[in-house]
Amino acid sequence: MKKSVYAISCPHCAGTLDVFGGGRQITTLTCQYCGSVLDVEKEYKVLFQFKKVPIPRTPFRLGMQGKINDIAFTIIGMVAYSSEKGVTHGEDAWVDFMLHSPTHGYAWLSDENGQTVFSRRTRKLPSLNLSSLTEKERLIFDGKTYQMYERYRAYVTYVQGELTWIAHRNDSTSVVDAIAPPYGLSYERREGEIEYSISEYLDTKTVYESFGIKADAVEGFHALKPFSAPKSKVFSMVSGAFTLIALIMMMKLWIFNGGEIVQQYSFSASAAPQSIPFHIDQPYHLVELDIQTNVRNDWIYYDVEVLNAAQESVYSLGKEISYYYGSDGGESWSEGSDGATAYFKVKDSGDYLLKFNAPGYHRSVATSVRIKENVIRNTYFIALFFITLFAALIYPIQYFLYQNRLWKHLQGDDDE
Repeated sequence: MKKSVYAISCPHCAGTLDVFGGGRQITTLTCQYCGSVLDVEKEYKVLFQFKKVPIPRTPFRLGMQGKINDIAFTIIGMVAYSSEKGVTHGEDAWVDFMLHSPTHGYAWLSDENGQTVFSRRTRKLPSLNLSSLTEKERLIFDGKTYQMYERYRAYVTYVQGELTWIAHRNDSTSVVDAIAPPYGLSYERREGEIEYSISEYLDTKTVYESFGIKADAVEGFHALKPFSAPKSKVFSMVSGAFTLIALIMMMKLWIFNGGEIVQQYSFSASAAPQSIPFHIDQPYHLVELDIQTNVRNDWIYYDVEVLNAAQESVYSLGKEISYYYGSDGGESWSEGSDGATAYFKVKDSGDYLLKFNAPGYHRSVATSVRIKENVIRNTYFIALFFITLFAALIYPIQYFLYQNRLWKHLQGDDDE
């Protein structure tokens, strides 16, 4: 906390007021006790009062010193604003603290619901008038690309300390903000005067530490706060790589169909039972049994059994295949399938026998059987693809939600 250059007694309430020597441009000093606005140039004559106005809740105080961008500043004054007339707190209210540096002049530190923004006036003028821009319209200024963010009126609700102008309660300023997080560009018009300022979002914890504030920093949202999710970004990038691998494997299996054919055989269901020999070279790998028929508007039930060389059953399956189709009201329909696929494993390499039987079925239904070994099911890679795809989308989804929140006020305008 900086010691005051000198102190005076408020001519209205006799309270002791510290003067921090804000430079020659200071024109008013406002008493924090009674709200009297004093004219510095006329021996601290009382001009008017801010009566019955609640003091904004903020951890910053007059006289605090801290460094911003390696420049030492002292808080010499404060002005509370609201974007709604008569509102003194909440999301529509914020506090601007006037900063002074003997070497760098004046600046502002804004406390917006726990988020801190540093601002300075600029004499540079953009190529386009900000007030003529539409929402999201882009503007290049000082090497940065800004987007027009919002326009509003800022109403003065409270004043304390030293200021370079006379601020009245409910004085209003027309403001247009453009953003390029963490930077901002603002157009301000008050009583015919136009000023531009550039802003920068600051890490609240760092600012608190610099100004000796022991309060915990508040995690919150601000239009100038850049989107940052480094862990999610890395996680999504790694997941995206696995998504690509899964996609490549899916395409490879789809093109080359995976596995080696060890037997293909066709017969008629009326000739069942059938015994189909096949040989397995790679045990403990998936064996695919694919059954296709020409059944139409009918069904057939097959008993399937796999026997090893010792005539021991190693796999059995009962499978109904049915396929129906037709038209109703001019629209075609179908249900079921004329084929089926099953998977199994065997423990030993060697010769095996596939037995087919269609109990009680005597109609002629053409049936073809294909047996493949060393099969890798696409199902695994499909599952991997969707799991990793979801993980890869976490970061983009977070960014989408950030953008949605950032421009939410425009959606509100549309609704109106």
